[in-house]
Amino acid sequence: MAKEKGVPREDLYDAIRQGLAAAYREEHHSDPDSEVEVEIDQHSGDISINGERIELAKFGRIATKKAEEAIRQAITRTRRDIVYDLYINRVGEIISGSIHRFEGKDVWVNLGEAEAILPNSERIPGERYHAGDRLRTYLVSVERTQGDPRILLSRAHPEFVHQLLRLEVPEIEEGTLVVRRIAREPGRRSKVAIESLDPNVDPVGTCVGAGGARVRVVTRELSGEKIDLVRWSDSVEQLLKNGLEPASVISVELNEKNHKAKVIVPDDELSLAIGKGGQNVRLTAKLVGYDIEVTSPSEEAS
Repeated sequence: MAKEKGVPREDLYDAIRQGLAAAYREEHHSDPDSEVEVEIDQHSGDISINGERIELAKFGRIATKKAEEAIRQAITRTRRDIVYDLYINRVGEIISGSIHRFEGKDVWVNLGEAEAILPNSERIPGERYHAGDRLRTYLVSVERTQGDPRILLSRAHPEFVHQLLRLEVPEIEEGTLVVRRIAREPGRRSKVAIESLDPNVDPVGTCVGAGGARVRVVTRELSGEKIDLVRWSDSVEQLLKNGLEPASVISVELNEKNHKAKVIVPDDELSLAIGKGGQNVRLTAKLVGYDIEVTSPSEEAS
């Protein structure tokens, strides 16, 4: 029974003690809060209640039902505590499971010991899932509820990109490289600002890997989402320039009070700096934390 319920044997014995105490109170019309001492000999199976050996067959039907209910509730509580403790310590990690069922566009994932939800809002747009598919996700949170713990998963969270890079780039795991910020439009593009704490290690080249092998694995997991690796700088101006690459920047005018920036780029690189649908400048703005206006010398002159 312990194996079947996934509950430690001693916890199961506690549940049975609680159930027998409830039955005893029912049988003897005792106060619900009265002290009842139950002992179970784990070798012989003999049961003593308040020092007196008890034959379970002598309990009435109502008392027996009471015992069953108390045991079931105690097992359920214990199992829920075990699941909560197991997953609360894994928040912030990548976790694997198989797609179990769908509720509208929300996806329920079987993690083995528990079921977790991947809400529609946390899916990568355009991804299609099928029951039984294996899926890697980012574990966002675990919350206690009146029922089973609510385990929230995401594939759209910026940290999912971080953790995938961490799996592919040992230098991030070791602490040589540090991911400082991520700006993401799930399924389309992410900009990852990364810093090297070792002057001999190039942050961008190391994350890209030989022939682009490392970053390609991450892109594949994210259904083709492009990853722009940006050199981190404590200088807002320099980080902004790095974020707009491959476009070059002529000048940057910062309004630190209002967190606004005016950037001038060469005429022939204006569309490159802005990006398709404004994506490049939009993600750079997210990364830097400034509203960015991009213009060119000819636009300024007109």
